[in-house]
Amino acid sequence: ISSNPAFQSPFQMISFALYAIFAYAGLEQMGSVMENIDEPEKTYPKGAIIATIVIGIGYSLSILLWGVSTNWLHLSAMKSANLGNITYVLMNNLGVQLGQSLHLTEATALLLGDLFTRFAGIGMFMAYVGSFFYLTYGPIKSFILGTPKEFWPARVVRLNKHGIPATAVWAQAIIVVVLILGISFGGKNASQLYLILTNMGNVSTTLPYVFLVLAFPFFKRLPNVKRPFVFFKSAKSYWPVTILVELLMLLSIGLTIWEPFSTGDWFDGMWTILGPVLFAIIAWILFARAEKHEKTND
Repeated sequence: ISSNPAFQSPFQMISFALYAIFAYAGLEQMGSVMENIDEPEKTYPKGAIIATIVIGIGYSLSILLWGVSTNWLHLSAMKSANLGNITYVLMNNLGVQLGQSLHLTEATALLLGDLFTRFAGIGMFMAYVGSFFYLTYGPIKSFILGTPKEFWPARVVRLNKHGIPATAVWAQAIIVVVLILGISFGGKNASQLYLILTNMGNVSTTLPYVFLVLAFPFFKRLPNVKRPFVFFKSAKSYWPVTILVELLMLLSIGLTIWEPFSTGDWFDGMWTILGPVLFAIIAWILFARAEKHEKTND
């Protein structure tokens, strides 16, 4: 059982898998820049394996150190701690606790906590800068340029002189700015808004993987498909993995959506499911528009 009061029951622990999936998700997004990498059939698998090992060790070590150094009951009572700053709170506490365990003076322990916080800040800054440069354009390129042009209005798929769908990028920027302003000036409800946006983002981002994982065994059965590298080579290896991952994702998404309703928090619950519902409606509108356009052309 987790020492975190928010994840005590088995259902709550399973719902936490959604955060874990989201944390490791996005690797397939690198596929949109594969044409710019030298020998991608060799470079990409090697880079993915190295990144998985490094991140897995780093995550596991961080979780272990935070788990043994944090008083979760005290942390849950801190109104100033939220999903936006929790990393810095945990790192500061880890430094202070380490200093106290080494019998350092109070001032030195506090200084060590500040150093740990700044180390986390530098790491997060470097990670976010890299993410911003890529995620600003990578998903847009996959969604806009990787789908039939009939799905989108002509202005959305129109490329500028640099070969970028500028209208889509600007629309994305406006939406993100509005969300950031909502969080920044949210007052006492900023923490709740950040939690809602996190759950919406996690559910909306993870839901497509349900269909991707389900499609994987059928993709493996397709003949005459060039596969530069193969990890799962037999049905006995990929079917159990597919079923296990599919069930885990469905349970974690379902429990994440159900959890606020089970506690009577209808406001958070409705906003959590708004993301998938909204994107499903947008996708249905775009698909219906493309289908109508195709019939008109025929």
